[in-house]
Amino acid sequence: MRLILGLAVLNVLLASTGAQIDNLLVPVRPPTTDNRPEIRSPEAGSSPAATERQTLLSGEAFAAELTKELAARMSLKGELKLSLTRAWQPVQLPEAEFAIAIVTMPANGLSGSFTLRVKVTSGGRLISDCQVSVAAELWQDAWVASSRLDRGQPLSADQLSLQKVDVLRERLPLVSAEIDPTALDLVTSVAAGRPLARRDVAGRPIIRKGQVVEVVAQQGLIAISMKALALESGAAGDLIRLRNIESRREINGEIVNESKVQIHF
Repeated sequence: MRLILGLAVLNVLLASTGAQIDNLLVPVRPPTTDNRPEIRSPEAGSSPAATERQTLLSGEAFAAELTKELAARMSLKGELKLSLTRAWQPVQLPEAEFAIAIVTMPANGLSGSFTLRVKVTSGGRLISDCQVSVAAELWQDAWVASSRLDRGQPLSADQLSLQKVDVLRERLPLVSAEIDPTALDLVTSVAAGRPLARRDVAGRPIIRKGQVVEVVAQQGLIAISMKALALESGAAGDLIRLRNIESRREINGEIVNESKVQIHF
């Protein structure tokens, strides 16, 4: 009986040992890994705005806003274009919106190049206070000669064309598109393709030298009319010299129209 019980216990021990050995022989598998980056929640006390990337003020955006501000300050007509002549280092802004204030205007007025002192603000804070050097263009409509124009010839619309001209590159003030060229005469010759400058023209006279005109002199209720010889040419409103045909006396008078001059006492 004891022998039988001993054999039974031995069999149980052998079976348990074999199971443990089988478990040891099972291939070892590597632990499962997750390649996705770990997502961390924001730290306590930090706001979402603090984690966003700050806005950078580029040179292009700065120049565009500076152009608007300068054109408004100087009440410029036409299209103003500004470009920075020195490398621009992007400026960090706390907000996307910003404002530019021009502290010092061009010392010699608007020209092809000048320096400005500018302040940049954003989010209620002063971001930058600096001097910037710029190159400028101001494009306006101006009259340009379609062909060669000779001194003394009257101007007509078919001899000229309206074109966009950078007036800052011209040495002389130009005749703007607002002026009717048919009311002007040439006092200098103009080459084809050249913009018409103010010094090239003069108001077309309505009274010419050597013309006999009516001269009216009036003081109060008394009015005197006489004939006189124009010694100068002039446009309406011009003051010219005249010679009384009867007395040969020289007088000055203001041109009223193409045949009448008035004397002021």
